Amino acid sequence: MIRIRIYILTIFTLTVLTNCNNDEKIEGLKPNEILVVTLEILDDIEIKEITLTSNGATDKIKGDQIENKKKIKLKTPQSGEGTFKICVYTKTDTLCSPDSYIEGGYRPKLRLKNNKFETLKWL
Repeated sequence: MIRIRIYILTIFTLTVLTNCNNDEKIEGLKPNEILVVTLEILDDIEIKEITLTSNGATDKIKGDQIENKKKIKLKTPQSGEGTFKICVYTKTDTLCSPDSYIEGGYRPKLRLKNNKFETLKWL
């Protein structure tokens, strides 16, 4: 009986741990072939859209999908070296981060504060 409980607990734990980073996956790609950028938004602005552009690939999220979220994750395929930038579109302005060097597998974290982008974590 104890073995069955341990077996079930092990299966449950592995299932939970495997699905933790599901929002960072792109079907058919390995983790080191994906760029995932987390953007923390501290400014109180009405966002129409946020885009992540990396070597020609783009991921975007519309303002109505953001709602009250303060942290947004965007991802694109990225094998090898390149650059990326994030743009936040509002009704009256477009705020873009500077182009930044990246490689596949990088997970940078940025913050938008006072209409400026800050880097919190790079790799």
